[in-house]
This record gives sequence, structure tokens and C-alpha cells, in this order.
Amino acid sequence: MKFYNRREEIKLLGKLGRDFRISILGRRRIGKTRLVEYFYADDCITFFIPAEKAEKEIINDWVKEYASLHLPLLDNFREFFDFVFFHYKNKVIFIDEIQNVLKVNKSFLFDLQRLIDKYKPKLVVSGSLISTMKEIIEDNRSPIYGRFDYIIRLKELDFKTVCNICNDLGLTIESAFMLYSIFGGIPKYYELIEKLKEFKFEDFVLDFFIKYPRPLYDEIRTMLKEEFGGEHRTFFSILSAISRGNNKHSEIAGYVGRKQTEITKYLSLLKEDFELILRETPLISSGKRGIYKIKNNIFLFWFNNIWRYNQYIETGEEEKASEMIRASLNKHISLTFEKIIHELIISRFISFPFEFEKIGRQWGEFRGEKGKSSYEIDIVALNEKTKEILFGECKWKDKVNANSILAGLIEKTKYVDWNLNERKDSYAVFAKSFSKKVSEFSGKKVYCFDLKDIEKNLRGDRNT
Repeated sequence: MKFYNRREEIKLLGKLGRDFRISILGRRRIGKTRLVEYFYADDCITFFIPAEKAEKEIINDWVKEYASLHLPLLDNFREFFDFVFFHYKNKVIFIDEIQNVLKVNKSFLFDLQRLIDKYKPKLVVSGSLISTMKEIIEDNRSPIYGRFDYIIRLKELDFKTVCNICNDLGLTIESAFMLYSIFGGIPKYYELIEKLKEFKFEDFVLDFFIKYPRPLYDEIRTMLKEEFGGEHRTFFSILSAISRGNNKHSEIAGYVGRKQTEITKYLSLLKEDFELILRETPLISSGKRGIYKIKNNIFLFWFNNIWRYNQYIETGEEEKASEMIRASLNKHISLTFEKIIHELIISRFISFPFEFEKIGRQWGEFRGEKGKSSYEIDIVALNEKTKEILFGECKWKDKVNANSILAGLIEKTKYVDWNLNERKDSYAVFAKSFSKKVSEFSGKKVYCFDLKDIEKNLRGDRNT
């Protein structure tokens, strides 16, 4: 697959002077190695550190891999990199998955500190375990703290880039939405599609997550267990709770069977150290406590669909598990459709006549109405100065009648306590397709976007 996007990172790498040290943090499969080797090409020597091998065996493998460089067969990392930093000063030395040295030879970090100070090499290191990499690179107790000029946090590709990938693979905008809802912007998973003779979305999901050898089932589970360590069961239970809609602190505690005070530290770790969840509050605050959500699409999908039915997978009941996943796929895509629309609005690929200062979701109570407890509005964008506000609903459905959606939406907006008598309301409906579009409802401006409209907006800028 060709190299896509990463314009900001490439711009930064291009600005660096002669001597530099860079750390790249990003989850597995996100493209760290590809970025470094793409940019530096023949100027780069990559030394990948596997966690499963002994130090001398790893060095032997490097010597064989780079036979033309005539690297010496040495016993330890310190002596090896002392040689490399001295003899290959003009090369970019790339230590890939550096966090694995903690399992192979923890003392090497102290050796690396001294070698960096001695040779000031052109050095790039990367790592996939976010919390561990933070300890290695950003914790002032780490021996190599302060030795790196730049720390790049490599994020997933955005939805526009995934649309470009899907277009190059001959897939539709609808397929792009469905794939992004599960795999997000992790490029490696789109490379799998490129290798297939024939692509069918549902078959692809079941083959890679459910049907033996189900490579992504084990990959996601192993990745998270490695990240969480000995307490992975508690973290798994918390993420399962959140994925199933138990989003409040009290609900999560009840699901896990712990007191709220006992899970506070786990929620903090998942949010701050592991960067797997976020806390969301209503855009227009009503004193309501926030809720927790899983950030990455693939982890949300895995916990709420694959891990949820893992008893069938583990006992060989693949057809039963497949049946469950088929039934839940559309619901999952519906949930992430709203998230993607938010992303496109923030990125200005979907725009409105006024400049919004804030965007988010809104929820609250139906005040004074019996039989109604709460409401939710998918999208709210507002401008405090001009008092303009847009309310939007997202429907992953075909042949949507905008009028029927708008009637319910406008009823809910009455309970949004923001400049009630002064604001200028407008509305938006997002759907796969419409049976009826409208541009006005109850005297208010309405914007209707289907997949074709979104595709046109994205193709307004096709740079990759």
C-alpha cells in the first residue's frame, strides 16, 4: 500500500538539523515504523527489539539482517550501540519498540543515556505501550528523560484519509464509514483489504475476528493484556462496562462489583496513562456529571462485540458468535457514525454559514414531564458571541424522512437552557440517504447531508 498522509510529522522531520533525537509514541499497527523508514529511507538503520528473545540472540539477528554493514557479534546492547553510534554517525539509528528493553535488559536505559551524551547520535526510538513509553521518555526518574528533542504522538489517520484509501481500493463511501467504525484510522488493517481478492465487509470482520485462526481477536486481546499487566482483568471489566453503555462512575462500579472509590484509580489510569477512555460532559452544562467513553473505534468494537461473546469463540461455537456479531454490526456503525460526523465538522469538511466556537453532544432531563426522563441530541454547535446554535441528529439509515426527524429534534431543543429567547436556531440531519430532504422547518434553516454530500465535500481536497 502506498504511503498516506502524515503531512505534519513529515514537515517536522524535514525541519530537523544535523543532530537530533526523536521519540515516537503510538499504538501497534498505527504506522510508526513505516513513517520513519519512509522518510529516512536508505539513511535509516532499524533495530527492532522483540520482547521474547535474549539480548545476545537479538544482536545476532541484527548482525545477520545487516550483513553488508559488517556489524560485530557482541554480547550486550551497550557494546553493540557503542560501535554503531561511533561507526555510523551519518546514519539515522532507529530503535523500534524500545520499551521491550525492560524485559530484555533493563539496565540498557542507563547505558543508552551515557551513549547519547557521548555520541549525540541521530536517534529515533519508538514504542507501542503508551503508559510504558511515558515512563521511559517523559518521567524525570527515567535515565533517558530529557534526551529527546521531540516527542511525536502518532495518531490514527483521519476519516478523510481513510476515504482516500478506500477510494484507491475501489470501495464506496459507505464501505469507508463501515470500516472506519471498526478499524478507525489504523493503516495496517487497510493493508489487509488490499491483499484480498474479493472484499465483503461482513465476511472480512468475521474472518479476522471470529473464524479460526481469527488473527485480530488474539491481537487485540494480547495487545491490551500486555499494556495492562497483572491487573488486566479489572481493566477489561471496566472497558466492557463502558462499551455496553454503563458510562457513569456508579454504573461502572456496579457492573464490576467494586465500590466507586475502588475503581477511581483505574479510571484515571485508563484516561491519563493508557489514553483509552475520555470523560464527556454535556456541551451546555446543567450540573450533570460526565460519562466515560472508549476513544478508539477498534477497542469499542472489540469489547462490545467480540469480547462480549468470547465464550462462544473460546468453546469453538464460531457460528453462534458470528450470528451475534451480524446482529450487532449495524448498531455499532450507527454509534460511530455520529462520532465521524463530529470529526468532519471539526475538520471543516462539513460546514455551516456561522463559525462555531464549541461543538459536542447534549443531554439532560425533561423538566416537569411525567413519563419522560431524559433526552439526547447528537450534535450541538454554537457561537457564544452571535448566539447562533445548530442542533443535529445522525441516522445510519437509508431513505430517511427529514421532517419526521426534525419534529422530534425540535421538541428536544426546547429543554436546552441556552439563550432561550435570543438564540438563532438551525438544524442538521445526517443520514445514509433521504427519502425527503428539506431546507427549512418551522421557519428555521435546515441542512441535510447524505453520504453522497459528504463524499463531495471530502473530495474538495484530495491531497494525501
